[in-house]
Amino acid sequence: MKVEHVKRFLSDLCYFSEVDITHTFSFNGIRILQVRCLTINSQHIFELTYPDSDEVDTLSDLDQAAKVIKNIISMDTPV
Repeated sequence: MKVEHVKRFLSDLCYFSEVDITHTFSFNGIRILQVRCLTINSQHIFELTYPDSDEVDTLSDLDQAAKVIKNIISMDTPV
């Protein structure tokens, strides 16, 4: 998946940030990442949850979030 596609996906997710939507990325039936967009003080915050450890990262920059997500999902999918 190209980083531009991830950015578009994140933008769409933020468009619906008033609704509690969580997107789950999985590979071979194993959840590898869950993503939500929260709006706090009129700012979009991307919440990335790693299901295997329940660790949560928050990022406020769209470009940075897209790159992080792309790298994570690229590591878990075959070329």
